[in-house]
Amino acid sequence: MNSLPSSLLRMSAGLAMISALALVAGTVLVPGMAPDRFAASGLQPMHLWALSVLAVALYVFGYSVRRGAPVFGLLAATLILGGGAQLYLTDPLWFPGLKLRPGGPVDWLMVAVLAAEALVAIVATVSLGPGRIAALASARLGSGNVLLFMALTTAFAVPILGYLGHGSLLSYLAHVAIGGALIATHLAILFAMTQVRTPMTGVTRISPIVPAVLTVIASAALSWFAFERMPHVEDEVAYLFQARTFASGALTLPAPPEAAWPGLDYYLIEVQDGRWFSSTQPGWPAFLALGILAGVPWLLNPLLAGLSVLLAYDITRRRAGTDAGDLVALLMATSPWLLSAAASLMPHTMTLALILFAWWLILRSEDTGKRSARAMVIAGLAMGLIFAARPMDGLVIGILTGLWIVTGRRQPWLRAIQYSAGCIAAVMVFLAYNALITGHPLLMPLSDYINRTWGPGANAYGFGPDIGPPGGWLALDLWVGHSPLEAVLNTINSIVSLQFEMLGWPIGSLALLFAYLIWQRKGGFDLAMILVAAVVIVVMALYWYGDTYHLGPRYWFIAAFPFFYLSARGCEALCARVARRDGAECLRLDAAVAVCCLFGILVFMPWRGVAKFHDYNGFYSLFRTEEARGTFGNDIVLFTEVGDPGSALMLNDLNLAGSGPIYLRDTGTMDLEALKQAFPGRRILHYTPDWVRPGARRR
Repeated sequence: MNSLPSSLLRMSAGLAMISALALVAGTVLVPGMAPDRFAASGLQPMHLWALSVLAVALYVFGYSVRRGAPVFGLLAATLILGGGAQLYLTDPLWFPGLKLRPGGPVDWLMVAVLAAEALVAIVATVSLGPGRIAALASARLGSGNVLLFMALTTAFAVPILGYLGHGSLLSYLAHVAIGGALIATHLAILFAMTQVRTPMTGVTRISPIVPAVLTVIASAALSWFAFERMPHVEDEVAYLFQARTFASGALTLPAPPEAAWPGLDYYLIEVQDGRWFSSTQPGWPAFLALGILAGVPWLLNPLLAGLSVLLAYDITRRRAGTDAGDLVALLMATSPWLLSAAASLMPHTMTLALILFAWWLILRSEDTGKRSARAMVIAGLAMGLIFAARPMDGLVIGILTGLWIVTGRRQPWLRAIQYSAGCIAAVMVFLAYNALITGHPLLMPLSDYINRTWGPGANAYGFGPDIGPPGGWLALDLWVGHSPLEAVLNTINSIVSLQFEMLGWPIGSLALLFAYLIWQRKGGFDLAMILVAAVVIVVMALYWYGDTYHLGPRYWFIAAFPFFYLSARGCEALCARVARRDGAECLRLDAAVAVCCLFGILVFMPWRGVAKFHDYNGFYSLFRTEEARGTFGNDIVLFTEVGDPGSALMLNDLNLAGSGPIYLRDTGTMDLEALKQAFPGRRILHYTPDWVRPGARRR
């Protein structure tokens, strides 16, 4: 009889893991094998995602039971299901917020799951003893510090701009209160996990190559399935157009026939003086052109992200030790923020890789003193390339890096001169590009474009009534112009976005970073990372637009490594506090962190892919699919604008020649006779997608 409970536990573990595998097979294989039946069933991709969350929870429970930690497994599964239910009830677009009014049976089921998690949290707290927990927290963490931690996590739980845009202050406060309560519930479960036996029996070192490879695979999968290997925002379309131009061996293209201009008009792409070109900065398109020449432009960012993980690991290892390096690599490899940026066609992953590469060269030369001159020049070139891609990013991080070199130990001024030589060489190429496009080396094509379309100085940094797009951008830019109040609100909103997106944890992505600020001693390299993060936040507050709606706080991405590094150091601070008498408590904390990382990559990131990134803004794979079917032939396709037209325009041949259709936006103002003369032998087809009908779903 004594063996019966353990036998039942082993049996339940096996059934849980088999069920998890069956659910995964069903969510992945069934829609692909029988798409028509799946569509007719009424099931939505979000339903399959919810089943995948159940699969993750079952597998974690089964694994924990098999490792002799059933209570830990039950708590971990509860946390995963509760966090997943919260995501299901969260509006994924623009400013993510919890839906307080469930809209159907599935929504009510998710509310029930959250209620069950709260019940488990209460039972776990009572079992552990509220008095014991309070005494433990007071003795090891400090009651005031714990309250400060909870205040920070709650204050940055809900984005404020969405509510200010609608004048809904009371609704905002209600969401903050509920968001804080949910974070407290998740934290209670997580704390209980650190007080019971863990499935981890010891610390196992793995090669940093493992998280790097995971990063490449995860971001490539997100790019393939969710982003569909296509641009999803206007900037990406412009970058891709410019990269294709560079890959063809040209800086600009001949202007297309004038009759087609209205149908080709697109943000950041212009026809001027007989040339057709993108006004975006050339640094990232030059990199992206390499991917186009290789036939896999969508794979370039995932590879750069994997390289970033390796570089971040070694930088951290050199300044904070191997354990911190391992944790930084793990946090980055499971970060939805990093993986989403890497799955896109935006330049931020490239800038991160170049920053880390430059820093790695500088640190390596400081530590070894070997080949210092070459390393410093190459580091400068990397910083110059960042400037050519995102000038303000390059200026901020380049100056901060230069100050670091000047305050170094080994021949600081000589190394600074070598570094500056590399920076200047890259910047000179950028200035030459400006001169070729705009006629003046100090006038960037992007500045010229914005000045002509929005007004002089509209895209500048600083405050004033004429800064920003004419009329504003609704909730994305609350008031015309830019003011100190908007700077504060944009900064708060970006912190909230970072709290949500960086790690995707149910307890908040900034939990470890807040722990660092509260409980870790500051000094040495840590202070340098704090300085980088602080300067980036302050400088970007001066910009009129605090973009968070697509990839999180992307203007803060050059500070991504400091955020991950300080989070890892925060975990070390917690470990030092809780493991005063028992080193095993650190192991239990590590296990809890591992579950949160698992949630980030297997629950939060797929939710982002299904609920937001797939078919984001409309169109996307539709025209590519129709073209593959031979629907259009060599027609001129005048399409109705029901989504982002860039997903069709980017399929055009660069010279609007050769076989295949030519896509033009149907503006209603085009001269069809002139169009026929400009493209003889091609039929003009007016096209509206089948799904554009009353009641059709559009995001």
